[in-house]
Amino acid sequence: LDPDERVAVVEPGVINTQVTAAAAPFGLHYAPDPSSQSICTIGGNVAFNSGGAHCLKYGMTANHVLGLKAVLGSGEVVEWGGAGRDRLGPDWCGLFTGHEGLFGIALEITLQLLPRAECFHTVLAGYRTLEQAGDAVAAVIAAGLLPGALEIMDALALEAARAAVHAEYPPGCEAVLIVELEGPREAVAVERDRLESVLASGNPVAVRPARDAAERLAIWKGRKSAFSAVGRLSPDFIVQDGVVPRRRLGEALRQIAALSQESGLRIANVFHAGDGNLHPLILFDGRQPGALARAEAVAGRILKLCVEMGGSITGEHGIGVEKREFLTDLFSPDEVDVQKRIRAAFDPDGLANPGKMFPGTGAPALTHHGLHPLEREGVIFRE
Repeated sequence: LDPDERVAVVEPGVINTQVTAAAAPFGLHYAPDPSSQSICTIGGNVAFNSGGAHCLKYGMTANHVLGLKAVLGSGEVVEWGGAGRDRLGPDWCGLFTGHEGLFGIALEITLQLLPRAECFHTVLAGYRTLEQAGDAVAAVIAAGLLPGALEIMDALALEAARAAVHAEYPPGCEAVLIVELEGPREAVAVERDRLESVLASGNPVAVRPARDAAERLAIWKGRKSAFSAVGRLSPDFIVQDGVVPRRRLGEALRQIAALSQESGLRIANVFHAGDGNLHPLILFDGRQPGALARAEAVAGRILKLCVEMGGSITGEHGIGVEKREFLTDLFSPDEVDVQKRIRAAFDPDGLANPGKMFPGTGAPALTHHGLHPLEREGVIFRE
């Protein structure tokens, strides 16, 4: 870690929060903050171009990777970028970030560190409906504000967070919006007045600014624990990841609610509202015959809904195996072909993470005498 140059050089197994912990004594931090930041690795963040609650203001992982050392699928070891922020020529680091392991393996990553904000103002606003909370997001952005974070949790997510970490939320709310302003003290003082006016115009049930650092941390503890906390409500759930334009958030949430009612499956909504990155959690009981198939069908319909609204089938969780058959809903055959050709330039033999992302590629080549290793062990395997 070099505090003067504001960079950290890490191996891929370093945990996300460890970077900020190492930088904190110098008044610095690493900005990307996925909900799983206490356990996820920088190598994984690079592979999926992870974002987090504060990506609205600070961008995704790709915006913070300055240099990379990697071994490609061809066996070649490459070094791109460095500690400097000025680059000439192709942005190889930007191309590698988000590659889902299809190019090779990162060995060493140079990360940009940023000064910690001087002041924070965190507000929890409760709304009678999820659609109202979504509309409030569009109003905040339309007012010219650029918060560090804009997050929404619905009633199911709130129920889970209450049970898991004893988080407190205004009664009578179907959804809460978390807005965090940050920056110089004088700027935040001006923006908080504007934010108060914008939120009031949306007729919230309650608006609760955090009075101190402890209350701010409590708000974020509830939000960051939401994914795992939903496990208290259901034995199984699918975490989906799609994107819609901000202006259509309210509409998207209304349609997801309709899908929940139609399918008979509960859906908890927790998402990065600032950039329209939805993370609906589809609850089901895998012990019931056909329950998984019904949940996956709903997950697929949500992805198609995102595409129809002008969005994407992934914001930060990638394509992998689960979504590869949906890739052609988002891209034309020519566009998919370009992606395959780019992948082949880095990994001509398809050795790196085979079977992922592209439709029709089949499962990874892990067969022996026609059986997958898990099938040989008697474990049910489904692609």
